[in-house]
Amino acid sequence: MPAFAFTAHKAQGQTMESVLIDLKPCRGTESPYVMVSRVKSLSGLLILRPFDLSTIQKNPSEDY
Repeated sequence: MPAFAFTAHKAQGQTMESVLIDLKPCRGTESPYVMVSRVKSLSGLLILRPFDLSTIQKNPSEDY
């Protein structure tokens, strides 16, 4: 089985059939968004371990 590893920056702009991601060490909401949004469907998304939901949630800015 081939294995590839990408940083969130390297994965930008790519679409993948399946991904295994680790959201535990993420800071900010931008990198987790990029990692989760690279997969074509939810069935191709595997999250390595539990994470704090606030990792991927962001409130709209006051200007919005």
